[in-house]
Amino acid sequence: MRFALTALLVLACAGLASLGFWQLHRAHEKQTRYQAFSDRQAAPPVAFETIAPDAPLSDSLWRRVTLRGHYLDLYVVLDNRVSQGRPGYEILTPFLTETGRTVLVDRGWLQLPDDRRTIPDALAPADPTTLSGYIGPEPTVGIDLEASAAQAEIMSPQVFRVQRVKVDGVASLLDRPLWPGIVYLDAQALGALAVDWQLPGDGSARNRSYAVQWFAMAAVLAGIGLWNLYGKRRRHE
Repeated sequence: MRFALTALLVLACAGLASLGFWQLHRAHEKQTRYQAFSDRQAAPPVAFETIAPDAPLSDSLWRRVTLRGHYLDLYVVLDNRVSQGRPGYEILTPFLTETGRTVLVDRGWLQLPDDRRTIPDALAPADPTTLSGYIGPEPTVGIDLEASAAQAEIMSPQVFRVQRVKVDGVASLLDRPLWPGIVYLDAQALGALAVDWQLPGDGSARNRSYAVQWFAMAAVLAGIGLWNLYGKRRRHE
């Protein structure tokens, strides 16, 4: 009987310890990812034209870029975006580069008009210009937008309001192919609105904290189990 209980105790402690090691592994993965992000953010900007059209988006995420071309005369309104406690929109406008590729540019935040039926005045200048910013993934907020124009609200022939941005869905909505990433505009670039991008942090400290908790639970369980299996008996002998 004692052997079976000891084996069960060992398995339970091993399970708790394995969860601790898994959390340490997750912390290491996050540190590695954050280091890659930091290195790309610190590197000099690259010209968007040097990114191969068929290159995986993951190769370019978080890189700073410059791109030459002009804004198109339409834009997408991402709904339910709050800044400093104020409701508003995030405005995304397609940008046609000199090489013929169209990129969705996130121009920043705009305060919500008094009436939601009011179309926000957010057309970008159409003059040829050079933009700067960084490449990022789609904003992961709101209700999913599938690749269908029916999922969006058409505020005007030039303005579309959505609850979530997915590049494939927006491409279908605008009826033009879009590069799979999004360029998050620098504050000083032409067409920028209120820009205050929240870049991803390290996040590994939480996993290390969880690991300590799992290891502590394994140690406490081992101590209690060994005491009950062997300590009590020796005291009574």
